[in-house]
Amino acid sequence: MTTEVNISWDYLKNISDTLESYRIRALIDAREEILKAGIYNEDDYYQILFKMFDEERLKYKLYDYINSHSQNDFDSLRVFARENNIGVNKAHSLLLLLNNEKLVVVEEKYKEKPSGEENSPPIKMIKDISFSRYKKSISEVKPIYEPVKVIFDAEICSGCGMCSGICPVNCITIENGFGTIDEDSCIRCGLCYFLCPRSYLPIRVLNMYQEEKEKASELKDYGNIGYFLDAYAAQTKIPEIREICQDGGIASTCLYYLLEKNKIDYALGARMSEDPWRPEPLLLKNKEDVLLASGTKYVNNPNLTLLNSKDLANKKIAVVGVPCQMQALLKSHIYDIGIPSVNSVLYRIGIFCMESFPYEEGFLKICEKLSVNVSDVKKTDINKGKFFIYTKSGEELNIPIKEISNLAREDCEVCFDLTSESADISVGSIGAPAGWNTVLIRTEKGKELFQNLIETDLIEHKPIKEVKPGLPLLQKIAGFKKKGAEKHISAKMENNEKFPIY
Repeated sequence: MTTEVNISWDYLKNISDTLESYRIRALIDAREEILKAGIYNEDDYYQILFKMFDEERLKYKLYDYINSHSQNDFDSLRVFARENNIGVNKAHSLLLLLNNEKLVVVEEKYKEKPSGEENSPPIKMIKDISFSRYKKSISEVKPIYEPVKVIFDAEICSGCGMCSGICPVNCITIENGFGTIDEDSCIRCGLCYFLCPRSYLPIRVLNMYQEEKEKASELKDYGNIGYFLDAYAAQTKIPEIREICQDGGIASTCLYYLLEKNKIDYALGARMSEDPWRPEPLLLKNKEDVLLASGTKYVNNPNLTLLNSKDLANKKIAVVGVPCQMQALLKSHIYDIGIPSVNSVLYRIGIFCMESFPYEEGFLKICEKLSVNVSDVKKTDINKGKFFIYTKSGEELNIPIKEISNLAREDCEVCFDLTSESADISVGSIGAPAGWNTVLIRTEKGKELFQNLIETDLIEHKPIKEVKPGLPLLQKIAGFKKKGAEKHISAKMENNEKFPIY
């Protein structure tokens, strides 16, 4: 018996292009090494391979579409999205990926809008994009997907832990906030580099994905704090959390609710290690673990390394983390390559973060400047331009941030995101009264979670516009961080150094 299948030349070419993809060939060639490492079983391996194949095939379909059309602008991107039954945000993400691989060139067109403030320059807003194809072979893309070691060597690694958490042969470790690779075990598949938030991160697409698909079909600028649905000031009503939380305790209350109501099986967070004030990743399973993880740590914690834990197989997960970790998780959703534990993350709870410090050369040096033994530290905080340390004996010590900024992690200088723009719900203290959190609701899932906290009487809340200093202060400080990142990235470009592609 024979079966007739209508296969066009374009379809065959699309399949051929996909098989030529370095990423596909690397995974196929390393099958035995991946299965031997035991991180992924055979079903996981084929799920990743076939999902990546589908993603690559769609990307090269867009590549051929660009080559066959004379008009290539945002309207034509909408047409491609409609013809392939995908969102415009997905089509845009594929376009920017092709641009990063230097298979197409994308140019952005801008218009100016009055700022509305006296003596202030006009605001530059994106108007349209145009794109065209390079005359380049797909097989030449290989250098783009080097091991993430190039990020480590350039000292722009954020220490988020994603690379270690997804490595199929478990050859990446994060120690003291920085990564190392066992190059003898590395299979050069490039998965680590592909999902690293410091290799290539399409900022506008991240915010487009935060919107509902129907709304995210226009080019727009999302401002200093990214896309959000609602903003509140809030504080927990749970006594145990109130007693030990950093400010309003909202992040801990989210985890408390999700675990108590069996909305999740585990959460990825941090607790203090045996070394005082050196955090370590923690798999949270219950209320007691939430209390262990409560409070802000200003030292890097690579909690995404826990994604390779066998305990997470087929489980429902929440992650609480800083902006770079939220970026890595949302990027893995946009460029979904079927990694089981990553796809099990149901909630992203982001923490505001201006900068963090290495342990030995950062936090311990701050303690030294304030003449305090690290074992005597009870709580730390950053507020009103100062770093505060509260001791177990009741002392309050502080030092201006500008006097310790040289101790912060160098990679924080190139981070544009203060408010965890890629989270479902973002939590911090800037803009809220003392003892409260500023809460930015960014997605429908985040909105539902916050509403559940209200309905179960776990929090007190009020619209952020009813409190001082409110969003204006948050917008201002977030703008400072974005401008600082632009400045440091420009310096790296001028010095011909590796820098994140945003």
